[in-house]
Amino acid sequence: MKNKKVLSFLLFMALGTLALFGQSREITGTVTGADDGAPLPGVSVSVKGTSIGTITDMNGFYSLDVPQNSEALMFSFVGMATQELTLDNQSEINVILESTSM
Repeated sequence: MKNKKVLSFLLFMALGTLALFGQSREITGTVTGADDGAPLPGVSVSVKGTSIGTITDMNGFYSLDVPQNSEALMFSFVGMATQELTLDNQSEINVILESTSM
């Protein structure tokens, strides 16, 4: 009987720990260029202040699992101005990057 209580307690604790680690949400979107509106492949998309990130595909699309307490996403690409966007409750964020003048 005591073993069942210990096993139940351990199982409860393990499931509670998994729930804490599972607190994230998926954000998707497309990144395009301001000059011609074309999708930008290879744009770096990252969660500000973390090592969590991805790059856009050939169609400028990205998908990223973001921790719930995240404040902003960073978008950067060679020849384009880096953009920081504050996160609210949105699940889709489409971005237009401006080219930098030399």
